[in-house]
Amino acid sequence: MNTKETGQRGEDLACEYLVKKGYKIIGRNYRINFGEIDIIAKKRGFFADKTIHFVEVKTLSGDIRNFYPEEHVDYRKQNKYKRLVEIWLEKNKLPQDHSCQVDIIAISINDEVPKVEFFENIVEG
Repeated sequence: MNTKETGQRGEDLACEYLVKKGYKIIGRNYRINFGEIDIIAKKRGFFADKTIHFVEVKTLSGDIRNFYPEEHVDYRKQNKYKRLVEIWLEKNKLPQDHSCQVDIIAISINDEVPKVEFFENIVEG
């Protein structure tokens, strides 16, 4: 499997994971000229909060025991995500103070069952 196929498989697995956890996928691969949001989701259900989750998917072939996705989201990347979220909210006519957060799903794909780890709200402020 090449890098693009691995990434696509990881995003598909991440969507399956989120749906099983009660999320509704409202967007995938939102691209603008300076970046991309892999998955946009929110909780389903009458009593669910209105928080929009912007999910970055990190997929590796092999073991993720020593993979720390939060290390891949430095200050520069956090600012980039904040700007992507602002643009998405604006284009979807939602207020800038709408409840939202950036999450990471780390996936290890190997010969066995893929391993999925969910890291919530990884971008500060």
